[in-house]
Amino acid sequence: MFSRAGAASNGHLGNVRRRTAGPLGRRSGRRICLLAICASWLVGCSSATTTAPTPTAAASSPAATLGVYPGPADTRGFRYFERRLGHSAGMAHDYLDKTTWAAIENVDWLGESWGAAGYGSRMVLSVPVLPNTGGTLAKGAKGRYNAHFRNLARNLVRGKLGSAVLRLGHEFNGTWFRWRIDRPKGAKNFAAYWRQIVNTMNSVPGAHFKYDWCPNAGSAYVGRGKQLNAASAWPGDTYVDYVGMDVFDQSWGTKDPVKRWREIVDQHDGLAWQAAFAAKHGKPITFPEWGLVDRMDGRGGGDDPYFIRQMYDWIQSHDVAYHVYFENEDPNADYGVFSGWFPNAANTFIDLFGSRAGVAKTIGLNDQAQLQIAGAQIKDGKRFDALAQFSRRASGKARVQIQAGGRKIRFTTMLRGGTGSAQINRVLSGTIGRAASGMVTFAYGGDDDSHPQLVRLRAGPRSPRFAASPPVIAGGRLAVKGQLDRAARGTVLVQLRYVVDAQIVTRSFSTRVVGAGRWSLNSPLGDIIQAELNRRWGPVTAAVLYPGYAPRGIRGDLRSYQVLGRR
Repeated sequence: MFSRAGAASNGHLGNVRRRTAGPLGRRSGRRICLLAICASWLVGCSSATTTAPTPTAAASSPAATLGVYPGPADTRGFRYFERRLGHSAGMAHDYLDKTTWAAIENVDWLGESWGAAGYGSRMVLSVPVLPNTGGTLAKGAKGRYNAHFRNLARNLVRGKLGSAVLRLGHEFNGTWFRWRIDRPKGAKNFAAYWRQIVNTMNSVPGAHFKYDWCPNAGSAYVGRGKQLNAASAWPGDTYVDYVGMDVFDQSWGTKDPVKRWREIVDQHDGLAWQAAFAAKHGKPITFPEWGLVDRMDGRGGGDDPYFIRQMYDWIQSHDVAYHVYFENEDPNADYGVFSGWFPNAANTFIDLFGSRAGVAKTIGLNDQAQLQIAGAQIKDGKRFDALAQFSRRASGKARVQIQAGGRKIRFTTMLRGGTGSAQINRVLSGTIGRAASGMVTFAYGGDDDSHPQLVRLRAGPRSPRFAASPPVIAGGRLAVKGQLDRAARGTVLVQLRYVVDAQIVTRSFSTRVVGAGRWSLNSPLGDIIQAELNRRWGPVTAAVLYPGYAPRGIRGDLRSYQVLGRR
């Protein structure tokens, strides 16, 4: 669950999926510079209208019932998600602060953000049923905490959120929240407590809440191979409107996307169980949290279009009232389909859930993100310094991952307004700092004026002394040449990027480095690329990448150019 500060912890399959905000701690290391092996992808932007449907008992279509969690009280992020999608999103999701009873009751911030913006009937709220500071399910089952939920209901009604969908004690079949049902009589007490809360909140004038009973996909293991049973905590048909489930593309058993999906469906308390259980009780199903996952421990599916397609097909073929994409990240994992981290899945997401026809030509096509890296190094054995220069229109945040010495860290860096740059000065751990080389990944999700981009770079101590002439397209050919350190070897990569039919296209070329560090490319474009260039919208840019030369410790470099202007 997320508080106003965005802190959360969560889990799946008996393992903890943590989503937290804040510093990663002190880190140390010695000098390190960037050696680039760069892979760069881009995905498109889109526009949207401002009205959206409320959830219904029967889903009309996967696109019409889609919502989003963009971050705590992030109405701006919600609107940006809609623009990228090409149409309006039906539901917004947020999380109440679970630190204390007072924090749970105090939802003025929700009224000032979502309520004031008119999302009252389009809101899903995850409601903690116990705070971090104390309380038990057993006492809740006896009505000891009803006063807190009466106050919460009054405050939600006052904040124009009296018609919200409430997820009470979500993911109760895991072991990561205090309302976990693995305690003695835990399931029985949870169900009785649920009834106390519903009766109490419904008694408040102006309350028209609906209630989503939402376990996690795959009940947690609690010792000796035993798993919890979500069904044991059912409070009764009268007290529940929806049977929800949180689903993420991750597994502790397989890396194969097909097998991973079958696991999500067939596992104990998985998707197949949810559909059958909901049908038995005459309830529509929901997915208040679902999404891609790129985990630090490698258990996530990463850029997985297969998962997106399977979720679409599953939603389309079942009675789904609403589903909410988890468009967020934390230091341990990335989930946002439009974060820049999942370019292939993002295109599939737009094709299935979005509307290419809804993409406005003036949105996101004014200035492509043209990332360049300068002065990236670890100083004094403990700090990572880099200047990431995007286009001047770029704004918002970029995600950075550093992998070295067998370890990874991730963090968010904000782009400076008006310059599109990010000055990074990050304390590193001793293990990463002592590494002679490592991989650095920049993921930029884009904004209204600039395109998303994903760039991976390798670390190394020696400058490539990289120089390149501006690439030229003429006579149906792409030409560019340049010079590197005389000891450099390997390959120079060139990528053209442009927009065709509301989708960003990337075309790649390569050339070998010859004697004395010289290199040149003079390649025919071919009929397909020339036809795309003739139909494009906006400029054509080129990224020129040198991957570096490990035997001599020569790092890489990345330069970006505009090759052709607007048509």
